[in-house]
Amino acid sequence: AEPIARALDDGADIIITGRCVDSALVLGPLIHKFGWKMNEFDKLAQGSLAGHLVECGAQCSGGNFTDWHKVPDFSNVGFPIVDVRPDGMFKVTKSVNTGGLVSFGTVAEQMLYEIGDPQCYALPDVNCDFTNVSIKEVSENEVEVSGAIGRAPSSTYKVSATYVDGYKATSMAPMIGPKAAQKGYLNSISTIKRCEKVFAKMGLGSFEEYNIECLGSGSNYGKDIESSEAREVVVWASVRHKKKAAIEAYAKEIAGASTGMAPGFTTMLGGRPRPTPILRYKPFLYSKELVDITVNDSEFKSSNTEFSLTQPQSPAEEIVSVINEGEHSYRLEELAYLRSGDKGDSANLGIICRDKSLYDALNARLTSAAVKNHLSHLGKDLVVTKYNLPGVGAFNFVLDNALGGGGVASLKSDPQGKAIGQIFSDFVVEGLKEKECYNLK
Repeated sequence: AEPIARALDDGADIIITGRCVDSALVLGPLIHKFGWKMNEFDKLAQGSLAGHLVECGAQCSGGNFTDWHKVPDFSNVGFPIVDVRPDGMFKVTKSVNTGGLVSFGTVAEQMLYEIGDPQCYALPDVNCDFTNVSIKEVSENEVEVSGAIGRAPSSTYKVSATYVDGYKATSMAPMIGPKAAQKGYLNSISTIKRCEKVFAKMGLGSFEEYNIECLGSGSNYGKDIESSEAREVVVWASVRHKKKAAIEAYAKEIAGASTGMAPGFTTMLGGRPRPTPILRYKPFLYSKELVDITVNDSEFKSSNTEFSLTQPQSPAEEIVSVINEGEHSYRLEELAYLRSGDKGDSANLGIICRDKSLYDALNARLTSAAVKNHLSHLGKDLVVTKYNLPGVGAFNFVLDNALGGGGVASLKSDPQGKAIGQIFSDFVVEGLKEKECYNLK
């Protein structure tokens, strides 16, 4: 953010950066406007949080919101605006006469979006602690945010590298009729087996990986295809191979399913798939001292000389005894807001209590073990870590090895974990009182 501020100090109207952390596009102008020093870490943390909340546009003002049915006029959704004070406190609102919604829920969901340890949200300019942030509705479509704490950043930058690791192709085809999921799976696995017989003759070897999902049968919920009663599904079949020629051969063989396999195949959506390179994500840390930064062709040196040698971390998960408060059971969505996102092969699942009176009850029931058990179908190597954010009555779960490589490397239909929050909204919470006891309708 500091080089952006320097460019603004020099009178720039338009700034073109290299690879830059999203939130710096807001923090940089704030440093310029208010003259913040690079060791005023609480202000930098608040400015970074403001940037984090608006970096994904309308996701802060009603987009991807759990209570989507309460958001007016998606066709004219208003983009969020942050109004920041010199001390770092700020309000979130949106343009007048627009659709969308700015509320505690929309802002809290976005704060938890794609974060890891909330006590150490590491950025180039500051390490942020969001655990005790306060989010308060002050008027219609206006929310006040305060309480982010900042600490000295590390002496390294995060580098997001990628490398090519073979090719993939994905086909999608509707299957209609009784036992649609079973027939769709049979056609796809038969095509894969047929291809591998051809590969053997071509000296190409087998597919390195394949993934078949029958969308509409509960595949993303971990349900067994054999027990599905769906009468119409879309079959998602994705394959991976080191050789482009193998993927090209697969694309040709798919057509055989329309005339030589189980009935109900209607069309190939988008035509035959084409090979696309698999780009794997490989992040690493790189010393700031080794990176040369220039602003308007002049060498730039940061004014911050204070670095943290160790990164703060949230304490280990504390297992709390479950107290049976009543005889009622609820879907989690009735009690909390949920949002999920990704970082490489990891996903995060943010859960925010609709009322803080639910915090203790949900804290005891929403353990890393409970989350892993409910989402075990995401992968055999799934690792779940829990973090608490008592300030807003929330929990953040980091799910490592959950996305099949993540992004363009994944063969899954949800390669960025966007639906995990929706899937987990069906988690059943037992042993609670009537909703009115938690200030819920």
